[in-house]
Amino acid sequence: MTTKLNYKHLIGIWILLFLLAFPLFYFVLKFGNPLFGTNDFFQYYNLYKDFDIAATDSPFNMRLISSFIIFCMYKSGLYYNTATAFDVFALDKAVYFNAVLFNYLCVITTSTILFKIVYKIHNSYLWALISGVLYLLGFGTLFYEIMPITDALSVLLFTLAWQEYIQKNYKIFVWFIFLIFQREYIFLAFMLIAFCDYIKFKNNFFLHVLISSISAFIIYYVLRKTLFYTPTYNHQTDFTYFIKMFTELRFSIWVYFKQTLLTMNLSLLYLFILAYKYYFKIPFNRYFLFLFMLLFIQINIISFAAVFGNNTGRYFYILIPMFIIQIINETKPLIKN
Repeated sequence: MTTKLNYKHLIGIWILLFLLAFPLFYFVLKFGNPLFGTNDFFQYYNLYKDFDIAATDSPFNMRLISSFIIFCMYKSGLYYNTATAFDVFALDKAVYFNAVLFNYLCVITTSTILFKIVYKIHNSYLWALISGVLYLLGFGTLFYEIMPITDALSVLLFTLAWQEYIQKNYKIFVWFIFLIFQREYIFLAFMLIAFCDYIKFKNNFFLHVLISSISAFIIYYVLRKTLFYTPTYNHQTDFTYFIKMFTELRFSIWVYFKQTLLTMNLSLLYLFILAYKYYFKIPFNRYFLFLFMLLFIQINIISFAAVFGNNTGRYFYILIPMFIIQIINETKPLIKN
């Protein structure tokens, strides 16, 4: 018998996950240092503190949704003063506090949405809770999402969009509007996924998502080159520069590979489960593995072209909710049998 989740259930799960993950929040607050892996924070600082778009380079000046919410939290006076590693910077510590707090709340909400999605698929509180906890245990959750940059809301918006996508619900386009001002990479991922799904399943919903992803990315591109234009990172939108970067590597391949691998504990878990099933001749979803590999190739191409360097794993982690759902899909039959 299926028990339908209501908002009281979800609020209870949100509180449970909030309490479980609180040490992650406090660890980042006390010991987090944006210089190591998340120095984009210094690009966002003017947005967080004064919502000063003019003083911020693009594309950072287009990450407006999370930046505006953090700005409002900061202006409200919300702050908890304690000694932190951030004290070494001559910056307003209340800005850092509110950025970390907002990202933590986004992480808990993402875990709760994952719970809701998996529960609807498997009708199991246990597997739904495992999905939420897996996200909390991911490398990127501690080292990127809760840190004071903009990835946490990007993952949350992707999770909400993915929830609508797998249900073939046109509400997905609402989240696309928000994503124009939060994270353009997600449109590139949806382009690839929707294109493959349309080729395989011939469902017009996937074609509409593909067209909408392309349209939303074009809107983002036009805005970046006009209203939000700054010259500092203009090379990231220069096609000839992309081509040039493939012939003139500006970072160590070994360091790139090592750093990317270290960030992929949940992706490696997914691959380990598939390897186990393959070894014992247990069927698994080969099409989803195909999508996984295509998406990984795509983010590597983007990283090489835009010179993201060792951030490949960080950007790929934005898609981690869809992989967590698939981990549950592949694991549940193993435990059941």
